[in-house]
Amino acid sequence: MQAAREEMSAKPRALSILARSLFRQMREQGYSTEQIVGLSSELLSLVSSDLKAANPRGATLEAAE
Repeated sequence: MQAAREEMSAKPRALSILARSLFRQMREQGYSTEQIVGLSSELLSLVSSDLKAANPRGATLEAAE
């Protein structure tokens, strides 16, 4: 998982393309703006939980680097 994070952080353009592609596909499939925002919120929640699990002492991300 760590290797995947490092690889993706090195490719910000790829992430932007992925986000646009996902957004476009969801709109084409008939998802509403509210549903897309809901998905985004769920993704952020999962990332937040993942970060908390990786850093249980509550140190800030900058301090961990």
